[in-house]
Amino acid sequence: MDIKNRNQNTLVQKLLITIVFLFWVPPSFATQINNAGFENALDGWQKIDKTGDGVKLSNESKTGSHSLKILEKGGTVQQKVSLLPNTQYELSSDIKGAGLIGIKVGEKIFFDRFKKSRKWKKRSVYFETDSETHGFIFASFSQSEGRFDDFVLQPTQAPQRTSVSVVKNKNTSRNLSPDLPPGQNFDLLGWSLNLPSDRDNNGKSDKIGERELAGGYANDQYFYTGDDGGMVMIATVGGAKTSKNTKNVRTELREMLRRGDKNIRTREESGKPNKNNWVFSHQPESAQSTAGGVDGKLTATLAVNRVTQSGKAKEIGVVVIGQIHAKHDEPIKIFYRKMPGHKRGAVYVSHEPVDSDDDYYNLLGDYSNRRADPADGIALGEVFSYDIIAQGDKLKTVIRQGNKELASVVIDQSQSGYEVADDYMYFKAGVYNQNSSGDPEDYVKATFYELKATH
Repeated sequence: MDIKNRNQNTLVQKLLITIVFLFWVPPSFATQINNAGFENALDGWQKIDKTGDGVKLSNESKTGSHSLKILEKGGTVQQKVSLLPNTQYELSSDIKGAGLIGIKVGEKIFFDRFKKSRKWKKRSVYFETDSETHGFIFASFSQSEGRFDDFVLQPTQAPQRTSVSVVKNKNTSRNLSPDLPPGQNFDLLGWSLNLPSDRDNNGKSDKIGERELAGGYANDQYFYTGDDGGMVMIATVGGAKTSKNTKNVRTELREMLRRGDKNIRTREESGKPNKNNWVFSHQPESAQSTAGGVDGKLTATLAVNRVTQSGKAKEIGVVVIGQIHAKHDEPIKIFYRKMPGHKRGAVYVSHEPVDSDDDYYNLLGDYSNRRADPADGIALGEVFSYDIIAQGDKLKTVIRQGNKELASVVIDQSQSGYEVADDYMYFKAGVYNQNSSGDPEDYVKATFYELKATH
């Protein structure tokens, strides 16, 4: 072999070695998944099983002695994993039957559904992490029974061989999946939940904490994911209340700035602000320095699907869908009200000065005129958004559809009594039923497609 050919061969060999290096991922780079093959039952995995019979361990496996079997809709397992930022990954699992695998990374959900197969097949989903360093991998029911074994999560520099399946909900820019619980479609670590139920018989409504909520809590009666991926909330007329001071039932999220850190109390007994709650910027500096935030904005996109139809005339069809709550009072509440026989419902707000009666402000329709069908109102099932914007002694509420503003109001609260050191605020969103006189089984229902609080 002459020198020229020998040099050409050497160059080709170096090029091949470079290509192999670029597309080979060392095993040590694979992300550690706890109990990836389910040999230790469900250790390391969180089970979400609405019926109690949807997630099982199977003795039929690809390798080892066991695999995961998901039999019914609502059956899901998930696990938190560490990720490298700005990296492309492959998540894979051997699947027999039908199934869905995916990962939630920040605000995005990447997943794919796989049709029924009689044999074990390796199935993969590809995604990029952007700046995120953690995610939640999951396996869920899809169409029929499926078995899952040998999960692997590793960086890959190979081109994506399949398209990532990301649900785009028509009602919002968010990615929402009908196969996932609310806590995987929405960031609910900053919220707790009150329900109409009383499982522990303590005379108060059940409360679901931030971590349980974010971990995938769902309830077939009151709080679950709808067929379009939205977060469904239902509140009956009859049911447990949050305290002796209220006569109304709610399924409502309560803002928790501590985000699962139980070293921070929900509230201080003294009534002074702490890191779980926020204050207005026209409150004293001493309050601002101890609070978890100053001023804020709550944005929600939703549809009211049902309102009550029984009870006293003044209570029929009324539900609170968002609010700012203080220590004792409510600086802002957003009401939706649709009367029987009307095509549309009115939207209005109330402002409660400290130790005083509420003031009401119409946005769409007229809250005081129960006879008139509001021409500019919102129909049941119609999607709309609201923004509550708190800036010092000004409270602004906006009702819109997309970028089109339908109505807004700015309330001056400079003389409302909130400019004190020993008061605090938090946002609430959901369905707070304003009917206590109707049939106990009557209910209100809303589906949320977006929910975000900022400070």
